This record gives sequence, C-alpha cells and structure tokens, in this order.
Amino acid sequence: MKNNSKNKPSGFGDGIRKAFMTGLLFCLPVSLTIYIIVWLVNFLASPARGGIKYFLHFFGAELPDTPLFNGGVTILSALIVAVAIAFIGFVSRNLFGRFFIGLLEKILHRLPMVRSIYSAIKQIIDTFSVGGKEETFSRAVMVEFPRRDCWTIGFLTHEGATEFSRLAGTSLVHVFVPTTPNPTGGYMVFVPANEIKPLDVSVADAMKMIVSGGALIPSEMKHDS
Repeated sequence: MKNNSKNKPSGFGDGIRKAFMTGLLFCLPVSLTIYIIVWLVNFLASPARGGIKYFLHFFGAELPDTPLFNGGVTILSALIVAVAIAFIGFVSRNLFGRFFIGLLEKILHRLPMVRSIYSAIKQIIDTFSVGGKEETFSRAVMVEFPRRDCWTIGFLTHEGATEFSRLAGTSLVHVFVPTTPNPTGGYMVFVPANEIKPLDVSVADAMKMIVSGGALIPSEMKHDS
C-alpha cells in the first residue's frame, strides 16, 4: 500500500501559507493606500516646493538637506497648493470666476493641439466626477450584455428619439456598460427601451457595486430567501 503523505502539505507548512496569505491580504490594501497618499502629496507639492525653498533661501535661511526638512517642505507645499485649489473652486462659483474660467477655456479651445487634449480630459473628468455621474447617468439599469440571458449593470445616458432609433425601426435608449473594477472604460450600447430593467438604487451605489466586482450589494437590493 502506497504512502500518500508526500502529496499532502504538512500542517506546519499549510499554516505558514495561510498566515502569509492573511498577512498579504491585510498589508496590500494598507500599503497601496499609503503609496497613493504619498504620491498625491508629492503631486500636490510639486508646483510649490521649489518656490518655498527659493523663498527661504532668498531670506538667508539655511536649508538642511535632511529627510525631516524635505518632508516638512513637501507637506507645507501640498497644503499651500490644496488651499489654492480650494480658493480657485470658491472663486469659480461667482460671476467673476465663471467669466475668467470661460475666457480661459475659449483660449484653450483655440489652440490646435491643446484643444484636443483639454477637451478629452475635461469630458472624462466631467463624466466620472461625483456631480458629473449624477448628471450624465440618469439612472442605473439592468441590461442583457454581452449576450442574451446574461445580465449586467449599465447606466442610462439618453432617452428619446434619435437617428439610431429610426434606423433600427424601434425606440432605442443609450446605455453605458462600464467594466469591472475600472468603470472608466466600458461599452456604449443601444438597447430597445422595453428590454432594460430599471434598478431601484442610486447611480453612486450601482457604481460601488461595479468597482467591488459585485461584492458590495446595496441594502435595498438584498432579499431574504
């Protein structure tokens, strides 16, 4: 009779493997969060970091090249840029700010290469911003995609008669079907209006479900069996 013990992992080895996987699942999101925060702080600090050092050097202050000093300058630079961005957002809400931003956009739209880049970036940001999603995506729906009897979540982007409806010979609605877990990509599909099923959830909750790969289900969609 053959001994199959060699094919079975030992209890000690199996425990180490499980402990490693548990630690990895804990450390990975924490480390990625820290990495993104550090990257964001450095990104915000980059426009002001050089100016602060030049300002201190201009007044004769000593600039020690130490991690503590450089970290302090980075954090201060990020705070200055964040305050400046908030100030721009505040000013843009009044008449003068809207006029200035409109004038700046007109200038950008007249520059050949800059116009294409700016328009594409602005459209993407407006579409997937918090306010943009609610305005662009009127509601979350369930649609058969990519084949019959296979359902997925989509967002209704347009209702009403269009040239597409005339060519198809039936009333079509425009639905954006995002990919998981990155909803910035996806597919635009034209679906007969009577073949979509509206979902009784907000656009934000439906987006959370897509990003989580279906793991986060809104409470109003849960039903006891």
